[in-house]
Amino acid sequence: MKKIIIADSLKDFVVQHVSLLAGYDNKYFYVKSGKEALDIHRNERADLIITELDFPDLTCEQFCSVVRGDEVLKQVSILVVCSDTPSDIERCLTCGASDYITQPLTPATFLLKAVRLLNISERTSYRVIVKVSKGENNSITPFFCTSQNISSSGILLETDKDLNEGDRITCSFFLPNSIRIDTKGVVVRIVNKENGTKNCGVSFIDIPTSVELQIVSFIENWLKRRKWQG
Repeated sequence: MKKIIIADSLKDFVVQHVSLLAGYDNKYFYVKSGKEALDIHRNERADLIITELDFPDLTCEQFCSVVRGDEVLKQVSILVVCSDTPSDIERCLTCGASDYITQPLTPATFLLKAVRLLNISERTSYRVIVKVSKGENNSITPFFCTSQNISSSGILLETDKDLNEGDRITCSFFLPNSIRIDTKGVVVRIVNKENGTKNCGVSFIDIPTSVELQIVSFIENWLKRRKWQG
Protein backbone atom coordinates (compact mmCIF):
# COMPACT_ATOMS: atom_id res chain seq x y z
CA MET A 1 0.00 0.00 0.00
CA LYS A 2 1.27 3.46 -0.92
CA LYS A 3 0.58 6.22 1.59
CA ILE A 4 0.07 9.76 0.33
CA ILE A 5 -0.22 12.92 2.43
CA ILE A 6 -2.00 15.76 0.61
CA ALA A 7 -2.58 19.40 1.56
CA ASP A 8 -6.30 19.95 2.18
CA SER A 9 -6.30 22.87 -0.24
CA LEU A 10 -5.68 20.35 -3.05
CA LYS A 11 -8.34 17.90 -1.90
CA ASP A 12 -11.02 18.86 -4.45
CA PHE A 13 -8.68 18.29 -7.39
CA VAL A 14 -7.34 15.00 -6.03
CA VAL A 15 -10.77 13.62 -5.15
CA GLN A 16 -12.10 14.57 -8.58
CA HIS A 17 -9.23 12.78 -10.31
CA VAL A 18 -8.38 10.07 -7.79
CA SER A 19 -9.50 7.45 -10.32
CA LEU A 20 -6.33 8.34 -12.23
CA LEU A 21 -4.42 6.38 -9.62
CA ALA A 22 -6.76 3.40 -9.71
CA GLY A 23 -4.81 0.17 -9.59
CA TYR A 24 -2.39 1.67 -7.07
CA ASP A 25 -3.38 0.55 -3.58
CA ASN A 26 -3.11 4.00 -2.05
CA LYS A 27 -4.16 5.43 1.30
CA TYR A 28 -4.77 9.18 1.42
CA PHE A 29 -4.32 11.59 4.32
CA TYR A 30 -5.58 15.17 3.89
CA VAL A 31 -3.89 17.72 6.16
CA LYS A 32 -4.46 21.39 6.94
CA SER A 33 -1.05 22.23 8.40
CA GLY A 34 2.60 21.33 8.17
CA LYS A 35 2.56 20.06 11.76
CA GLU A 36 -0.30 17.69 10.94
CA ALA A 37 1.59 16.44 7.87
CA LEU A 38 4.72 15.80 9.95
CA ASP A 39 2.74 14.00 12.68
CA ILE A 40 1.05 11.69 10.15
CA HIS A 41 4.32 11.05 8.35
CA ARG A 42 5.99 10.06 11.63
CA ASN A 43 3.19 7.60 12.38
CA GLU A 44 2.52 6.27 8.89
CA ARG A 45 5.85 6.63 7.00
CA ALA A 46 4.31 8.16 3.87
CA ASP A 47 5.61 7.42 0.37
CA LEU A 48 4.60 10.79 -1.10
CA ILE A 49 3.68 14.22 0.29
CA ILE A 50 1.84 16.63 -2.01
CA THR A 51 1.63 20.20 -0.77
CA GLU A 52 1.29 23.74 -1.98
CA LEU A 53 4.30 26.01 -1.68
CA ASP A 54 3.45 26.96 1.91
CA PHE A 55 1.35 25.44 4.64
CA PRO A 56 -0.52 27.94 6.85
CA ASP A 57 2.03 27.30 9.61
CA LEU A 58 5.20 26.28 7.74
CA THR A 59 6.91 27.44 4.55
CA CYS A 60 8.11 24.81 2.10
CA GLU A 61 11.67 25.57 3.21
CA GLN A 62 10.81 24.96 6.86
CA PHE A 63 8.78 21.83 6.15
CA CYS A 64 11.39 20.24 3.86
CA SER A 65 14.18 21.15 6.28
CA VAL A 66 12.48 19.16 9.05
CA VAL A 67 11.80 16.17 6.78
CA ARG A 68 15.20 16.04 5.09
CA GLY A 69 17.03 16.61 8.37
CA ASP A 70 15.44 13.59 10.05
CA GLU A 71 16.99 10.17 9.36
CA VAL A 72 13.61 8.48 9.77
CA LEU A 73 11.46 10.96 7.85
CA LYS A 74 13.69 11.88 4.92
CA GLN A 75 12.99 8.82 2.75
CA VAL A 76 9.85 10.28 1.19
CA SER A 77 9.08 12.02 -2.08
CA ILE A 78 7.76 15.59 -1.79
CA LEU A 79 5.79 17.18 -4.65
CA VAL A 80 5.19 20.93 -4.32
CA VAL A 81 2.41 22.72 -6.20
CA CYS A 82 3.25 26.33 -7.01
CA SER A 83 2.43 29.18 -9.36
CA ASP A 84 4.20 29.46 -12.70
CA THR A 85 6.53 32.27 -11.64
CA PRO A 86 10.34 32.26 -11.55
CA SER A 87 10.43 33.07 -7.83
CA ASP A 88 8.11 30.21 -6.84
CA ILE A 89 9.88 27.72 -9.09
CA GLU A 90 13.25 28.77 -7.66
CA ARG A 91 11.94 28.13 -4.15
CA CYS A 92 10.79 24.66 -5.20
CA LEU A 93 14.21 23.89 -6.69
CA THR A 94 16.08 24.91 -3.55
CA CYS A 95 13.80 23.87 -0.67
CA GLY A 96 14.58 20.15 -0.77
CA ALA A 97 11.44 18.96 -2.57
CA SER A 98 11.66 16.02 -4.97
CA ASP A 99 9.77 17.79 -7.75
CA TYR A 100 7.25 20.55 -8.40
CA ILE A 101 4.18 21.11 -10.54
CA THR A 102 2.74 24.47 -11.54
CA GLN A 103 -0.82 25.76 -11.49
CA PRO A 104 -3.23 25.31 -13.16
CA LEU A 105 -3.06 21.57 -12.50
CA THR A 106 -3.89 19.17 -15.30
CA PRO A 107 -4.85 15.53 -14.66
CA ALA A 108 -2.24 14.16 -17.07
CA THR A 109 0.67 16.10 -15.56
CA PHE A 110 -0.48 15.37 -12.03
CA LEU A 111 -0.67 11.64 -12.76
CA LEU A 112 2.77 11.58 -14.39
CA LYS A 113 4.45 13.36 -11.48
CA ALA A 114 2.65 11.45 -8.73
CA VAL A 115 3.21 7.98 -10.18
CA ARG A 116 6.90 8.64 -10.88
CA LEU A 117 7.50 9.95 -7.38
CA LEU A 118 5.63 7.04 -5.81
CA ASN A 119 7.86 4.67 -7.73
CA ILE A 120 11.11 6.36 -6.64
CA SER A 121 10.42 7.08 -2.97
CA GLU A 122 13.25 4.63 -2.23
CA ARG A 123 16.78 5.46 -3.36
CA THR A 124 19.37 3.08 -4.73
CA SER A 125 22.64 2.39 -2.96
CA TYR A 126 24.53 1.75 -6.18
CA ARG A 127 27.78 3.73 -6.16
CA VAL A 128 28.68 5.55 -9.38
CA ILE A 129 31.47 7.89 -10.48
CA VAL A 130 30.11 11.28 -11.52
CA LYS A 131 31.85 13.85 -13.69
CA VAL A 132 30.81 17.35 -12.60
CA SER A 133 31.16 20.66 -14.45
CA LYS A 134 30.26 23.85 -12.59
CA GLY A 135 28.51 26.87 -14.06
CA GLU A 136 26.74 27.56 -17.33
CA ASN A 137 30.06 27.72 -19.17
CA ASN A 138 31.99 25.13 -17.15
CA SER A 139 33.65 27.90 -15.13
CA ILE A 140 35.88 25.42 -13.28
CA THR A 141 37.77 22.39 -14.52
CA PRO A 142 35.47 19.34 -14.49
CA PHE A 143 36.14 16.95 -11.61
CA PHE A 144 35.11 13.45 -10.61
CA CYS A 145 33.27 12.49 -7.42
CA THR A 146 31.09 9.63 -6.22
CA SER A 147 27.40 9.19 -5.57
CA GLN A 148 25.48 6.57 -3.66
CA ASN A 149 21.92 7.95 -3.78
CA ILE A 150 20.22 8.41 -7.15
CA SER A 151 16.64 9.18 -8.15
CA SER A 152 15.04 10.54 -11.30
CA SER A 153 14.77 13.95 -9.61
CA GLY A 154 18.26 14.28 -8.18
CA ILE A 155 21.52 12.83 -6.93
CA LEU A 156 23.63 12.99 -3.76
CA LEU A 157 27.29 13.77 -4.46
CA GLU A 158 30.21 13.04 -2.13
CA THR A 159 33.14 15.37 -2.80
CA ASP A 160 35.83 17.61 -1.34
CA LYS A 161 35.50 20.15 -4.16
CA ASP A 162 34.22 23.73 -3.90
CA LEU A 163 30.47 23.39 -4.36
CA ASN A 164 27.92 25.64 -2.68
CA GLU A 165 24.14 25.85 -2.41
CA GLY A 166 22.69 27.40 -5.56
CA ASP A 167 25.55 26.32 -7.85
CA ARG A 168 24.39 25.19 -11.29
CA ILE A 169 26.25 22.08 -12.45
CA THR A 170 26.26 19.43 -15.15
CA CYS A 171 26.45 15.78 -14.06
CA SER A 172 27.63 12.96 -16.29
CA PHE A 173 27.66 9.33 -15.16
CA PHE A 174 27.08 5.78 -16.34
CA LEU A 175 24.41 3.38 -15.15
CA PRO A 176 24.78 -0.40 -15.66
CA ASN A 177 24.82 -1.68 -19.24
CA SER A 178 26.81 1.43 -20.28
CA ILE A 179 23.84 3.79 -20.15
CA ARG A 180 25.28 7.30 -20.00
CA ILE A 181 23.34 10.01 -18.19
CA ASP A 182 24.02 13.71 -18.87
CA THR A 183 21.85 16.22 -17.07
CA LYS A 184 21.95 19.68 -15.50
CA GLY A 185 21.21 20.31 -11.84
CA VAL A 186 21.31 22.79 -8.98
CA VAL A 187 22.94 22.18 -5.59
CA VAL A 188 20.09 22.47 -3.09
CA ARG A 189 21.79 21.47 0.16
CA ILE A 190 25.26 20.90 1.62
CA VAL A 191 26.22 18.73 4.59
CA ASN A 192 29.84 19.07 5.76
CA LYS A 193 31.44 15.88 7.09
CA GLU A 194 34.09 15.50 9.78
CA ASN A 195 36.65 14.09 7.31
CA GLY A 196 36.64 17.33 5.31
CA THR A 197 34.38 16.12 2.51
CA LYS A 198 30.79 17.18 1.96
CA ASN A 199 27.54 15.64 0.78
CA CYS A 200 25.86 17.77 -1.88
CA GLY A 201 22.20 17.24 -2.68
CA VAL A 202 21.57 18.07 -6.34
CA SER A 203 18.14 18.54 -7.91
CA PHE A 204 18.03 17.85 -11.65
CA ILE A 205 16.80 20.67 -13.92
CA ASP A 206 14.74 20.03 -17.08
CA ILE A 207 15.76 16.39 -17.17
CA PRO A 208 14.68 14.83 -20.50
CA THR A 209 11.86 12.30 -20.20
CA SER A 210 13.99 9.62 -21.87
CA VAL A 211 16.75 10.10 -19.27
CA GLU A 212 14.25 10.15 -16.40
CA LEU A 213 12.73 6.88 -17.57
CA GLN A 214 16.19 5.28 -17.79
CA ILE A 215 16.89 6.21 -14.17
CA VAL A 216 13.46 5.05 -12.98
CA SER A 217 13.94 1.72 -14.78
CA PHE A 218 17.38 1.29 -13.22
CA ILE A 219 16.04 2.02 -9.72
CA GLU A 220 13.11 -0.38 -10.08
CA ASN A 221 15.38 -3.19 -11.30
CA TRP A 222 17.97 -2.51 -8.61
CA LEU A 223 15.35 -2.58 -5.84
CA LYS A 224 13.91 -5.84 -7.18
CA ARG A 225 17.37 -7.42 -7.09
CA ARG A 226 17.96 -6.22 -3.53
CA LYS A 227 14.64 -7.69 -2.35
CA TRP A 228 15.37 -10.97 -4.15
CA GLN A 229 18.83 -11.17 -2.60
CA GLY A 230 17.69 -10.65 0.91
